[in-house]
Amino acid sequence: MHARFIASLSLSLVFASATASAQHYQTDFPAEEFKSRHARVFEQIGATAVAVVQGVAQTEGFTLPRQHNSFYYLSGIETPGAYLLLDGRTKKVTIYLPGRNARLEAAEGRVLSAEDAELVKRISGADDVKPVREMVATNWPLVAITPAGAQAEGGGRRGQPAAAIFAEFSPAENQGQSRGELVTAETSRVDDFWDGTGSRQRRFVELLRARHSRAEVRNLNPILDDMRSVKSPREIAMVRRASQIAGLGLMEAMRSTEPGVAEYQLDAAARYVFLVNDARLEGYRSITASGTENINNMHYFRNAST
Repeated sequence: MHARFIASLSLSLVFASATASAQHYQTDFPAEEFKSRHARVFEQIGATAVAVVQGVAQTEGFTLPRQHNSFYYLSGIETPGAYLLLDGRTKKVTIYLPGRNARLEAAEGRVLSAEDAELVKRISGADDVKPVREMVATNWPLVAITPAGAQAEGGGRRGQPAAAIFAEFSPAENQGQSRGELVTAETSRVDDFWDGTGSRQRRFVELLRARHSRAEVRNLNPILDDMRSVKSPREIAMVRRASQIAGLGLMEAMRSTEPGVAEYQLDAAARYVFLVNDARLEGYRSITASGTENINNMHYFRNAST
């Protein structure tokens, strides 16, 4: 039974690789949905503040560059090393992207970069796309960007710095992560005498405060949390589909259960169903536990017993 399953898995992967799309950007959410989210952020931060969001860092090694939840929620852009600026003074959104990395793309395929400005604007609803090197300009992100003498929406004028900078204070969630676990891990690192490092978000906030001592740095997380607690029709459809795929995977793992089968084989059966149904990743690693000892571990992960 399981030899046949493995053979069918191999055959399916061959066909999947032959028909896979070369799409290198998301199409699940249109720019209009991101624009509506931008508008809600502007309502919350006010007309004299800016909000800045850090994307996921460049991956170390050949791991999948999965974007942070909040950055993806506001832009749909998955490129590592990206930043997002929402300026409440002008109601304009700017995405900062690294330049094209030909060497990386030769190994991993196309990645959206600053050279894809028009495409990125169409995908994300952003008003402008700039290279990340422009972020080193003096006074970023508080630089005045309205024309001389012009009145910005909300009362901001050229030369008038933002009164506040909103940024994420909490560690940003990624695959298989939730805020509680991330905060616990960060606390452990900070308390480690030979480490002491916090999250990238914590360091980002520290840098904003150090470089803009006259501006108040405020927590963006409560605003985003409140927004994300109410799902759009497209989000609801995706959650429903993800739940359906999860159920199909669980049922396949149950059907594959018999004496002598290892936990990791049941895990593989479920993951196969996820992938062939267009899921790119798992939300969390599986807990495939057998026997009274393994079952009693709430987040058992070894999946090695039979």
